[in-house]
Amino acid sequence: MHNFMYKDLKEFAQSKSFRGILVGIGVAIIALLIFQAGMFVGYRKAAFAYRFGDNYYRAFDHRGSKAFRESFPGKFMDVNGAAGTIVSIDLPTFVVVGPDEVEKVILIGDKTRIRHFDQEVEPSNLKVDDFTVILGSPNESSQIEAKLIRVLPPPSDIEERTTKKP
Repeated sequence: MHNFMYKDLKEFAQSKSFRGILVGIGVAIIALLIFQAGMFVGYRKAAFAYRFGDNYYRAFDHRGSKAFRESFPGKFMDVNGAAGTIVSIDLPTFVVVGPDEVEKVILIGDKTRIRHFDQEVEPSNLKVDDFTVILGSPNESSQIEAKLIRVLPPPSDIEERTTKKP
């Protein structure tokens, strides 16, 4: 009896049914891993947007949270950087307004590199109205901790918007 059961089990392990079951389990595991990665990325973006909304009034002290929610309903912000014009500086932070008219607080750390064209510059060289591109990561205070800040000439469409004021 024992030998008979072993023989049946060995035949089943070598059968197409068994391979099909293994392939199905493998596909299910891969699908779950992809789903989990998507949830992780989505959670990060949603958490940043949520914290940004909570901290907006405190950070900018105007317009209130209702106006903030109405400004861009259902949209998630880019959490890994910003591009726009500097509107205020209070080192080690400064505020940038991008083409979408959303203000973002940028935090300069000890390891932040600031470049103006091909030169490395100090945070004190940043000026209001400088156009910057920032790469970094969000923190718990809804600021972007800058890893790299590039000061560049503004794109032509931003220049046109700022020179043609109503």
